[in-house]
Amino acid sequence: MEYSIRPIGYVEKNDTGIYLVINSEIWDATLHVDLFSHLIVLWWIHERDSEEDRTTLISYPPRNKGDEASGAFSCRSPSRPNPIGHTIVKLLEVDDKHSRLKIDHMDANHGSPIIDIKPYLPSSDTVDNARVAPWFKDLERRYTT
Repeated sequence: MEYSIRPIGYVEKNDTGIYLVINSEIWDATLHVDLFSHLIVLWWIHERDSEEDRTTLISYPPRNKGDEASGAFSCRSPSRPNPIGHTIVKLLEVDDKHSRLKIDHMDANHGSPIIDIKPYLPSSDTVDNARVAPWFKDLERRYTT
């Protein structure tokens, strides 16, 4: 069974900042997004959407360049069966004139298609006492201290 995903916009990175540019015909979907400090952005890793990347099931955690092989579902490698990326961002500004959301950072590249945006909810998006693989320990420590 196949599914169809239509991009809702794209990532724009320029001298003035980083933006989620939303297709004007669906801009109304951003109503009240300004009531949230953070958003979850799902985006298509379009530069890694190849047969080779979609069939690479084992890789090495890229940030640590370690020797430990890991399955695609156990790391954040862009090589995966469905190249969907996800980033939690801080919303800085809503720009109605240009149908875009200014955000603090984005690990997607300029031009990457955005496939969905959801509000970040601490009540359901934060997990107490979560366990992570050893190769992520240093990254976790950096954000919790």
